[in-house]
Amino acid sequence: MLPSWVDAYDPALLDELCLAGVVAWGRFSPLGDARDERAEDGVEGGSRRRRAAPTRIAPLALALRDELTPLLAAHPPSLPHGLSHGAHAVAEHLAVEGASFIGDIARATGLLPTAAEDALWELVARGLVTGDGFAGLRALLAPAEKPRPERRLRALRGGRTPRRALPIGRWALLRAPRTPPSAEELAESAARRLLRRYGVVVRELLARETLVPPWRVLLGIYRRLEARGEIRGGRFVAGLVGEQFALPEAVEALRATRREDDGGQVVLVGAADPLNLVGILTPGPRVSPLSGQVVAFERGVPIEIGELGAVRSRLRGRAAGRD
Repeated sequence: MLPSWVDAYDPALLDELCLAGVVAWGRFSPLGDARDERAEDGVEGGSRRRRAAPTRIAPLALALRDELTPLLAAHPPSLPHGLSHGAHAVAEHLAVEGASFIGDIARATGLLPTAAEDALWELVARGLVTGDGFAGLRALLAPAEKPRPERRLRALRGGRTPRRALPIGRWALLRAPRTPPSAEELAESAARRLLRRYGVVVRELLARETLVPPWRVLLGIYRRLEARGEIRGGRFVAGLVGEQFALPEAVEALRATRREDDGGQVVLVGAADPLNLVGILTPGPRVSPLSGQVVAFERGVPIEIGELGAVRSRLRGRAAGRD
């Protein structure tokens, strides 16, 4: 998503921001919100659940460290049921010793390095652990490297899928603030975060959000901000009922966009992008942010949805047909 938003994007920028303490990553949503994961081992409701493990569609996120307090205070990390013995041991070590390299973790817990890696990934999936830099998350999202033949043989004998090596770096627990903000402060932080994210906020947008208060709570905050003159209220999105609120700069951007003609330029947006509002503000069925698909927009209307290669192929066919 970031390359489409940032000019001259360089992946090393994220590493620098994380190591400088400006940006952090982790799972900030509570367990049970993601349909692609199951939180516990054992039997519940008659169906057996597997232990959660990070995947390419795990709900991990980036955040400014200045905004970690409201995110972690809203859903404080806590040790859930069903953690493996190794994950418990690693969590206890990090709680006592603080940020540690994987070698130190393995020696202190008595785990083999590979078992310590598995335990760390388990804790990452539960929203309990984060890494110093962005390298850990990048390795999680990247395809696994082809294992050596002897390593593949050991994996097959052990009944396990060959796995990628964990990158070097320190690992630490995500901790809730010792003095959490009040409920009113958390609600206002969420309200302002939505304004910065979308520019214009309407009730329908909450269909894409899981870490925000109910609309009735946000509505009172937005009315208060409007009365102060910090934001504007009005009708910014046609065809929707209910109150709408916008940042002043967003209103000016909307007016400028109306006067411009982009010549029918097609814009590709990843399904995980906040701009994926198909089925919410635009026509068509909703596209899950976990689907890995892309949406092609032309003049603000979705015209193609699917895998990146397939969408690009269909767009070339459309362009050839016009010619």
